[in-house]
Amino acid sequence: MEEEPAKHCLECGDEIAYGKRSDSKFCCEHCRQRWHNRNRNGMYRLKERYDRILEKNYQILLGLFESQVRSIERSRIMAMGFRPEFATTAVHSRSSMLMTCYDITYRMSEQKIFFIEKRGTRSEPRQEKNAAWDF
Repeated sequence: MEEEPAKHCLECGDEIAYGKRSDSKFCCEHCRQRWHNRNRNGMYRLKERYDRILEKNYQILLGLFESQVRSIERSRIMAMGFRPEFATTAVHSRSSMLMTCYDITYRMSEQKIFFIEKRGTRSEPRQEKNAAWDF
């Protein structure tokens, strides 16, 4: 009977003890956790960084909305820490971009951010065309 070559831990390189599962890749739980944490951190850290930036943008926009500020110069909002390149959606138009940060929409031009609105909080209710449920 031919003996199988020794398997080595992906993390530390130690030989995996005899008696473990035949498909084991790690010598112990500690090495398994370290290997997985190190290999997922790149994308995980990037996503967390983007989430923090979006959350800060949202808090700035929410503060402006609650203070009833509907238009602000880009230089002023950027001085507050706003990062205009981060939004949850962006739609280009001729003179500005329609941007969304979660449930807050706004238009952005090269000079200012304006028409800041929070979904579901318009000052006037929308009139539906051909409303079938009018009584």
